[in-house]
Formats: sequence, C-alpha cells, structure tokens
Amino acid sequence: MTEGHAGSRPSSSGRSGEMPLIRPLSHIRVLDFGQYFAGPLVGMMLADLGAEVIRIDPPGGPRLHSPATDMLSRGKSSLTLDLKSSDGLATALELVRRADITIENFRPGVMKRLGLGPDELRAANPGIISLSLPGFASTDPGLAPVAAWEAVIAARTGQFSDMGLNRRLMGINPSFTPLPLASAYGATFGAMATLFALGARDRNGGDHIEVPLASALLEGLVYNCEQIEDYPKRYSSAREIELDRRETEGLPCDLPFSELERYLDPFYRTYECADGRGFFVGAAGVSGHPQRALRALGLEELARSLPDFDAYLDQKDWPAEWSMRNSPVGERDRERLAGVMKAAFLGRPAREWEELFGAAKVPGTLQRSTREWLSDPHALASGLVLRVSDPRRGEMRQMGNVAWLADDSAAEKSALGPPSTMRRQGSRRSSRRRRARCAAARNPRDGSRGCGWSI
Repeated sequence: MTEGHAGSRPSSSGRSGEMPLIRPLSHIRVLDFGQYFAGPLVGMMLADLGAEVIRIDPPGGPRLHSPATDMLSRGKSSLTLDLKSSDGLATALELVRRADITIENFRPGVMKRLGLGPDELRAANPGIISLSLPGFASTDPGLAPVAAWEAVIAARTGQFSDMGLNRRLMGINPSFTPLPLASAYGATFGAMATLFALGARDRNGGDHIEVPLASALLEGLVYNCEQIEDYPKRYSSAREIELDRRETEGLPCDLPFSELERYLDPFYRTYECADGRGFFVGAAGVSGHPQRALRALGLEELARSLPDFDAYLDQKDWPAEWSMRNSPVGERDRERLAGVMKAAFLGRPAREWEELFGAAKVPGTLQRSTREWLSDPHALASGLVLRVSDPRRGEMRQMGNVAWLADDSAAEKSALGPPSTMRRQGSRRSSRRRRARCAAARNPRDGSRGCGWSI
C-alpha cells in the first residue's frame, strides 16, 4: 500500500514527547457488506477514524467498478465470499463472531434470506451492532420491496420537484440532479447512529439500526420543502410570492430566464464580474451582512440611505416596507439595488471581490467548478481534499475525512484500499477445508492495524 499526504491541519495542542494518539476506532472491526454508495461510505468514514474495515465482496468483486468504489474503499481490506453458498455463509458468520459492526444497504429482507439478518447476527455475536440502509423502511409493506435506486428515492420523496424556486417558476420541474443526496445523508446519519450504539454497548449490548434513505433524504431537504400555515407574507421572498400568485390565479409557471432576475434578492444571488466569472453573494437575512456587502462594494452612501430598523416590530409600526436587518428586500428597492450592485461588480475580477468580501467578513465567493475546488490550495492544505497516489489510476483527488480529532496525524494519511475489480473466490472444495483467519499486525508508525483475510 502507498499513502497520500493530505497536507497540514491546525493543531490544538502539541504532543511532542508524548505517546502517539490512539486513533478513535482503532479497536473496532467492521464488516462492510455494502454496495454502490451508502453502505461503502459509512465504511469509509469508520476506516478514516481508524477502524479495521473488511469489504465483503460477491464473486466477481463490487457491483460498481468505478474510481468512486476505489475511493470509498480506502483504508479497507477485502474478502470475496459467495454468501449464497453454505461455505460462504459459514465464513461470514465466523467473521461476525469477531466483529463489532456490520453494514449493508440491501432491500429489507435480503440479508435475512442470506442467513445474515439481525437475529442471526445477534445469535452469532450478542454484542454486534448491525446497520441497515434500505431505500424505504422495512415497516412499509408497500415500498420495502421496491428496487430503491438513488433516482427512484429522489423522485418518490419529492427531491426532483423541490430543487429550487427558479426551476419551479420557469416550469422545468421536476428537475433531475445526479447528486446522491439520499445516500449521502443516509450514510452520515447511519455512521452517527452506529457510533452512538457503540458508545452504549457496554450498557445495552448489541443493537440493530435501520436508516431508510428516503427518511434521511427528507431530513436533509426539510428546509427546501417545508410548508408553514399562515406564514406572514413579509417573510416570503419575491419568488415565493410570484409562485403563490400564479397558483391562485391559475397561471402557468413559464417564466423566461431573462425575466427571472427581477425576482432575485440582491443580497442572495450571483453577479458577473469584470473577468466574466460569477460571484455569489450570500448576505441576506442576517443583520449587518447587507451593510457590509454594500461597503465592500464601495456603496457606503447607498447603504446609509436604505431602511434599517427592527423588522420584528408589528408591521403597522414599520417606517418602511422592508428592513436591511432581515430578508427579503422590498419590491420598491429590489430592482434599483440589484442594478447598482451589478454595475459595481463589473468593476473588478471575481478573485479581487473574494479577497475584499473576506476581509470585510461578508459571505460571498467566486463560483468555482468541482475541478477548481479539487486543486484549491485551501482545500488541499486543510485536508478537505486528499491527494492519493494510486498505482492503478495515478494521482487521485478524493474527499477528505468527514471528521478527525486534533493531533490525529494518521487522519492526514489515506491508505489505498482494495481495487474495485477483485479475484473470484477459490473452489468450494478447497474453501471447505480452510477457515477464515485474521493476521492482525500493528503498524508501528500510526498504531493502526492491518488485517489480511484468507479463506
């Protein structure tokens, strides 16, 4: 294996001359039965925290042969098992007896049919914590058997229909997105729940956790799709008011893109700069941010002329129709303010505005591409993006650890995992004669364990 260094991170307390920090999960062994994204992402998070994670592959290797699988396999070892065979099942149960956590993201009932359901796992190891990440809840007889691919979950739960007010006004709704939000949210909640159960295991024993991806997705999207009865109109954005008007009057949502701009909040939108790059301003809704934004743009006089009062007074006591202390900007000033800000942004390139806004503590940034972010000096130096030297694919830029402890130097390294194309399991006859065993060797450099599984 080779390792890629993630760069330096801030340290809260030096440890020179002290014993090396024991990694948070270095005493934990995980069996990762997951495929595609949600399950393997949980395994990667636990491996990043020092857990020994064994990826259990079907004959022929992971279902997804992709660089994404290689990234999600970092820090893991692998073992190929035919779980539909008696020998493969026996080997899996033997591994369960010496494991702490299992992960899977199959449809409800699949693991039970294989002989590895929650009851079978607990019978083999009463202390096991099993995590299941199905698309829909096992308690839903109608949806539990659905082949819940990412896009199916998104379409079913409204993600494609609630991607943004702009799309709804323009009539391009529902709108597809390739972002695997259900799996991302589900993996995060699943990892947290697993660690909670692990912390309580001495008191409660083993446990089974289910995090339906559809449920996790709704948790993540609740701000976008919330509906509050009798919500005061003074807190509604111009786009929300226009959507309500069209719905009330039975008008179609067919707003041309060229007309969309007049409904955008001047303090929450993208502006074109002198170099043609976009600069996103996110200064709406927080007292003081709009004023700072205008001062950073050299528009101090305009900032002094705009209404600025406590907007949580009774509306009858308002001295104007809106206040800079909360959003949205009032209709009377919205177009004028946006026009002045557009002209100001055209006076400098986007990177200069980024420096000025940063110095003024105003939320705003140059609009970057993913490729730019993966090469961003801040992202690389802070460990948010890792450089991994992969002999199979060359240098890879990967997402950094989701979490780490201060002074955990091993978190800055990323051990290569097994490839996404694996050898097939040996013959059934020979596998009968041999039992699974783990050769655990402690790495003297970082205290982590390496595990080689053979059949």
